[in-house]
Amino acid sequence: MTILVIFILMLAFFSLYLFFVLLDVSRVVKQLDSIVQDPTNQELKLHSRNFLVKDLALKINQLLIKHRKNERELYQLKNEQDVAIHNIAHDLRTPLTIASGYTQVLLKQPAIGGDDHESLVRIEQNLNSVAKHLDLLLMYNRLNEHELMVNLQKINITSMLQEMILGMYEAFTNKKIELKLNLQSNCWWVADRDMLQRIFQNLLGNILEHGTEAADITLNGDDQQLCIAFSNKLAQPIKNPERLTNRFYTEDLARKSENAGLGLYITKKLTTLLNGTVTIETTATKFTIELQFTKNNL
Repeated sequence: MTILVIFILMLAFFSLYLFFVLLDVSRVVKQLDSIVQDPTNQELKLHSRNFLVKDLALKINQLLIKHRKNERELYQLKNEQDVAIHNIAHDLRTPLTIASGYTQVLLKQPAIGGDDHESLVRIEQNLNSVAKHLDLLLMYNRLNEHELMVNLQKINITSMLQEMILGMYEAFTNKKIELKLNLQSNCWWVADRDMLQRIFQNLLGNILEHGTEAADITLNGDDQQLCIAFSNKLAQPIKNPERLTNRFYTEDLARKSENAGLGLYITKKLTTLLNGTVTIETTATKFTIELQFTKNNL
């Protein structure tokens, strides 16, 4: 009988102990939820007599302090990197522009011909490639620093796209890529002209770099929705299509290493800013990227 009473008392004691421990843990979880939902410099405040719970709260607070310190350092490092990218890109732009200018002047000289002329052409092509990457880098930096402001205006999307395609027609001809256009006539949309031009430039450039034989461009829309699709044949399948819009990710489809992996990333970011979405579909021989914009009520 005495043993039974002792057992019942011990059971009651441990039950009461467990109840208070669970109560303290519940308070810890509740405070952590508050800290996660509303990030501040707040720490856990727990008045518990249980040394294990007190030690747990102390360790959590130490982790919170360390995490906030790391966040501040990462934020500072990111700002320093953004400034460095901006400064380096602008420092490179000036000598690059000068070198390109000299090259164009030399190409117009009738005395320069043969191998020298071909060398100058290759130099100009490489300078243009570097200039393109610099532009992408600067755009990427501006997106990261949230410097881009959306300037909405009514635009004839059909005319804009036609003009850009016409300006790149010679490049498509040289790559022997046959363009098939299915563009709705006089399709108007409210958007940012510069952002749309950058998007189209990136996607047309993507066809030139990775496409082969044929490409299709379609455009249609109404007052509420605009849909634009760029589709091209591939020389080889894409291994990881879901990663194509990740920054700095590139698949070496053309067996060369000139792609910085920023074009589609920037396209997706700009499309999002213009209240649109990007959808990518691929097969073994075909790549399609579709942009869908919905009416912007801003």
